[in-house]
Amino acid sequence: MFNIINDAGFRIQYYKVQNQNSKSEFYGKWYGRTHMLGTAGINELAQQIQNRCTVRESDILAVLSELSDAIAGILAQGYQVRVPGLGIFHTTITTERADSKEKFTDDNIKRLNVKFRAERPQTQIGNKTATVLKYCKMPVFAEYTPVKKSKKDTTGGGTSQTGG
Repeated sequence: MFNIINDAGFRIQYYKVQNQNSKSEFYGKWYGRTHMLGTAGINELAQQIQNRCTVRESDILAVLSELSDAIAGILAQGYQVRVPGLGIFHTTITTERADSKEKFTDDNIKRLNVKFRAERPQTQIGNKTATVLKYCKMPVFAEYTPVKKSKKDTTGGGTSQTGG
């Protein structure tokens, strides 16, 4: 189970990686990448929501279970979907290039994608700050040192459902 800690208690873990692409102008430079502790699902979301309001977990699970189909249906109609306090879901396509506008056809479209753009941190709804990042205020970072798995690791390599 997750517990939301006050702003000062949250720490987003990161690790350092070096650009190994010798063709890049930034070859050899160092960057930070976030480290995720695991993956949370709708059960964890439902628990968090139930802890913050009067709606029962079973009702929340019913709504969350229908959310993906509802979003997919609206996207299929050509709209983007804005969830206040969260962000916007929208479609994009992956295509192959064509030599001219006339030669570009539906056959050039290779894949439909769904993208998400998080709501900006400063968005206000009434007197509440509604944002995905509202618990991630500076400074919230903690360096993480990746642990290399041994070749004899037989744990299956799955992700934690509870985030660690």
